[in-house]
Amino acid sequence: MSEIKYYLGIDGGGTKTAFALADYEGAVLQEIVLGATNPNDVGFDTAFATLRQGIEAVTDGIAPSEISAYAGLAGCSSVENLPRIRHFLSQFGFARLNNHNDAMNAVAAALGDGDGVVVIMGTGSIAYAKSGSYLRRIGGYGYLFGDAGSGFAIGRDVILAALQQEDGSGENTLLHGYVTERCGTGSVLSSIDRFYEKGKTEIARYAPLAFRAYKEGDAVAGRILNENLSAIAALVRSGGETVGTDTVTVTLCGGLTAAKDTVLPILSAHLAEGERRYEIKICQKPPVYGALRLAGMPIRQEKG
Repeated sequence: MSEIKYYLGIDGGGTKTAFALADYEGAVLQEIVLGATNPNDVGFDTAFATLRQGIEAVTDGIAPSEISAYAGLAGCSSVENLPRIRHFLSQFGFARLNNHNDAMNAVAAALGDGDGVVVIMGTGSIAYAKSGSYLRRIGGYGYLFGDAGSGFAIGRDVILAALQQEDGSGENTLLHGYVTERCGTGSVLSSIDRFYEKGKTEIARYAPLAFRAYKEGDAVAGRILNENLSAIAALVRSGGETVGTDTVTVTLCGGLTAAKDTVLPILSAHLAEGERRYEIKICQKPPVYGALRLAGMPIRQEKG
């Protein structure tokens, strides 16, 4: 086996997959972003085709026997999916290989060797509390069982509020106009078949409309965001019990952090009660950076 000279990190979420190759000094040599690779959403054939395309692109001209690889992919932690993904990746002949779900990438990128709570607010939502070598999962049971505070949950609530205005069971909201504008139809109901057909990834794309309406003073949007971020606060408080310190570092990751000017004050307000203090910040490193760490890229040689 050749000496490991390169590190390959793969971060596959509900909407996109990032690939990065770094050298033994921690310098990123190649990066590429492709489509989703969650096999539960796109199927294994599509997931494998996308993974192959990305891997071949970022490792072009480099012997696989010189690469240590880590793939953290959404939907790939189940007892059925995890070994199937690993078997596919093993065919590339990497010197070292490991894989798990995409949340592990975010934890590694956000906390490194430190303790704290990591909350991932992407298409889905999940939290992890880290204390020393102990890592505890909180939530993240998928859209059928909640995923409050996720892009899907907020997007679903946005669409539902628009539907309820339309059928008269709900109050008037700016969200109705925003949703029909995005749908390109005169009514939300006429688009409902498309929502069911395209599923949670499409529905999550409507989440930003809640933040837009909230800034315009819309009461319905305000309730949607407060309810969802209250659920995120519950995950954080539970994680704080595991960390156990008087002040708990909380790092938020995922696409919804783009609205940090709204997310941070609402979440902070929900966490203000109680004796424990929370220092909330946005993860500054992309999850694929965490995948590089998990691939074995030496900490002392990391850049940035």
